[in-house]
Amino acid sequence: MTGTYPEKAQPSASRLLRHLNVMTLVEGASLIALVLIAVPIKYGLDFPLAVKVVGPIHGALFVWTMGVLLVSVIAGRLAISKGAGVFLAALIPFGGLWSHRLLDRELAHHEPKSPVK
Repeated sequence: MTGTYPEKAQPSASRLLRHLNVMTLVEGASLIALVLIAVPIKYGLDFPLAVKVVGPIHGALFVWTMGVLLVSVIAGRLAISKGAGVFLAALIPFGGLWSHRLLDRELAHHEPKSPVK
């Protein structure tokens, strides 16, 4: 038994990492929307509603992404060092692109090679 999951409830490495891979892009896009669109609208146009809408959406996506990241690390699907990198990248605009690339490589490592026809 690995981590805290019973043997039958173990999420597959590729499924968990694909989910995290998508979430890093979505969360990263929400951070970019918050920092580069909503905040300038708030202060430049004196329209705080933009941040009141985009901020909680980004917050929920961040928490969801960190939950999937935590499960991936605890389940042993992602090394702690790579998990720390994904976490730190989530704090930086455009860091989601770096995480996506890292997770693409990790997925290629976990998924079986398909036979060439």
